[in-house]
Amino acid sequence: MRYYADSAATTPLHPEARRVMDEWNQREFGNASSLYAEGRRARAALDEAHETLAQHWGCLFGEVLFTGSGTEAANLAILGFALANPTDRRTIVLGAGDHHCVTHTAGWLGRLGYQVRWAPIDREGRTRMDALPEIITEDVALVSVMMANNELGTIQPLAEIVAQARAVGAHIHTDAVQAFPTLLGSSWTVDDLGVDMVSISAHKFGGPKGIGALYVRGGTPLEPVVVGGGQERDMRAGTENVALALGMAEALRQALADPNRDARRRAARDAFAAALDPKFIPTVPTAPRLDGHHHVRLPGADASAFLIRLDREGVCASSGSACSSGSLEPSHVLLAAGYSEEEARQGLRFSFGPEITLEQAQAMATLVNRVATAFS
Repeated sequence: MRYYADSAATTPLHPEARRVMDEWNQREFGNASSLYAEGRRARAALDEAHETLAQHWGCLFGEVLFTGSGTEAANLAILGFALANPTDRRTIVLGAGDHHCVTHTAGWLGRLGYQVRWAPIDREGRTRMDALPEIITEDVALVSVMMANNELGTIQPLAEIVAQARAVGAHIHTDAVQAFPTLLGSSWTVDDLGVDMVSISAHKFGGPKGIGALYVRGGTPLEPVVVGGGQERDMRAGTENVALALGMAEALRQALADPNRDARRRAARDAFAAALDPKFIPTVPTAPRLDGHHHVRLPGADASAFLIRLDREGVCASSGSACSSGSLEPSHVLLAAGYSEEEARQGLRFSFGPEITLEQAQAMATLVNRVATAFS
């Protein structure tokens, strides 16, 4: 039997999302920009998907943009803002432990004439609020800090960060890929967050791969980074994939219709953690964290070697972001948190979806403990 403990990387496609996409693809093929009946039907379906996200976010229909991924959404937020910024502010603050879709924009920002400052994190991956007054200053145009860390699961003090940014007149983007559509069992709206832009990805909550979305508050400066067409209100060129948009919207509806979704993730996580050998050191012992995340270190063990052996035992897990899990480099998140290079190679992330039972979580822990004996 195979066990899946990597829901932070991707989640199984919800059957209802698959059904909606299959039904669309079997009967429709129109381009949503075309004026004839097939195109109008595609436009109507795409508008319905936009409206589903807008209603959940509590925003205007026109403030939702579909993208090809969460990565593209974050790129558009940061680089699109940098291109459109009408002020003489030329400093952008990025979270030091954020996903590479955010941190890797630094090179492009430099080419565009911006200075990048890094918002530091503590040993548990939480943004160091004591350092922000010297980092978020009146020359800052944009602050981008993720809502919850994809690797460690740490939930950021976003309200405090937003207040700091607003105090100096800076715009704010947050990568909410790991915290959408609910956080700790509760839904949230863009007004709850108080930010200008939010990026998300469908395949993190039971939707299809290949589609993400960006909320952009009305009036926020933004230019497209993909050009050549007028789609998504001139913000993202390219023929829209209506089936993926419908699948994303349906996955959102299904997630919201399951009030115990986060509670089951938390129960599986806690059952796994309770059965884990004490030699595994939790990375986030006290800070608030996502319901399904349990990140640990095993001193003396290289995470890559450990995960290969764990895969042979039938358990899927990771050392961090799926976008960089094939890398031989130490975790940039753990390095930013103050760990040594050796320690940063020891991180193991176990993340649980709502479909994981307590029995499965405990069985996973047994197999993880068995593999750990080879590294003692």
